[in-house]
Amino acid sequence: MVDQSNGDKASRRRNWWMYTVLPYQMAYGPISTVIALYILFLHGTVIDVAYASTLGYAISIPASVFWGRAIDTYNKRRSFVIISFVGLALSLLALFMIRSLIGAILIYGFISFIIVANAAPFNLLVMDSSAKEKWAEGFSKLQMLMSLGGTLGLVFAFIISKFLPIDELILLLIPFCVLAIGMSFLITEERTLAVRTALLSAPKALAMRIFTHPLILGRLPSAKALGDFLAGLVPSRIGKNYLSMFYLASAIFAFGGVLFNTSYPAGLKEFGLQNFAIFGIVLAGYMMQTLVFGISGKMVERREETGIATESLAIRSVMYFLIAILFVVFGRTTNALLNAILYAAGAGLAYAVFYTVSNVMLFEAIGNVKRGMKIGIYSSMIGLGSILGALVSGYASFYIGYWFTFVLAGVATAATAALFHKLKTIRTVAA
Repeated sequence: MVDQSNGDKASRRRNWWMYTVLPYQMAYGPISTVIALYILFLHGTVIDVAYASTLGYAISIPASVFWGRAIDTYNKRRSFVIISFVGLALSLLALFMIRSLIGAILIYGFISFIIVANAAPFNLLVMDSSAKEKWAEGFSKLQMLMSLGGTLGLVFAFIISKFLPIDELILLLIPFCVLAIGMSFLITEERTLAVRTALLSAPKALAMRIFTHPLILGRLPSAKALGDFLAGLVPSRIGKNYLSMFYLASAIFAFGGVLFNTSYPAGLKEFGLQNFAIFGIVLAGYMMQTLVFGISGKMVERREETGIATESLAIRSVMYFLIAILFVVFGRTTNALLNAILYAAGAGLAYAVFYTVSNVMLFEAIGNVKRGMKIGIYSSMIGLGSILGALVSGYASFYIGYWFTFVLAGVATAATAALFHKLKTIRTVAA
């Protein structure tokens, strides 16, 4: 009994590192909204916001390859976490000091590169510091702390932006990075697990890695693998291949989500809302997402996955359409409360449910053969959809209107729902 107690205490001491994600997420959680508002503060347009978003997604792909290979080679959990925290702190300081559009866009690209350095280490640290039967508990705690940190960061931004301009808010996020850097020295370098093998062999680890950062390219998929996949996208073949349709649906989902999210903060700002109101709307979605993550696992266990995915996507699509209507009905203004309600339903409730069920479906679809290659193709499709979504979003919003962008996002999400509904009738084809 005493030995068990001592073991539990030792495990808890090893898991203290998890709390480093709280101040880190307080600094990083609001960053996409901060960047959009800062670009507008510098007299940029939604197209400039789209350039920043596009660069961020484009850089994330080689960043995933670079940091995946780096941690495979050096296997230093603490070092890579500290590198990402220091990089974020320096980037925020540079944003405050440089104050140029091109500078803000390039710095956001660097942030997108540097934060990937901590994605795999966070997950591996859970697996290093806990017994295998405790992994699920460890990953749940890590996800909860990350969501809590992001929520607290948005609460901080919501309050501070009521009194200070966006550039000073950026400066005030730096102390959270400094705190995270200091706390990261609690991490011990146990290095008991090989990186790629550990992530690909444990569904909970892979799910958390995708939650931390959706691109998980330890290595790029081969030209042959991509060619075979693209060849399977012809109408006569895709309807018979579960995995190919899942990839395509995921890419369209990413396109629609990024299409909406890239322009939404800029649209709210242009249609008359103050910064604190915009952060409040994003906060409402984040809080709903955090709440639903806590119960979505049980929801998925009780019902058939494709049905849940289709319903959650349908809700998300309807919310996009309703937000588009708000931007038309209110003319050159919009309503903060209605936006908060609709955004919480679409980006919070619907996304959390879909994220949970789609991960379950992904793990079932990739099976146990060639997992690395299949995850590589999945990440490539997510990256491609995100890059296209960001680019289209800026130009569509600027030249046609925000309402059009949001309608297009709703159409893309509805198309994703239709593809997931179609998956019911398709038998998984082993690759």
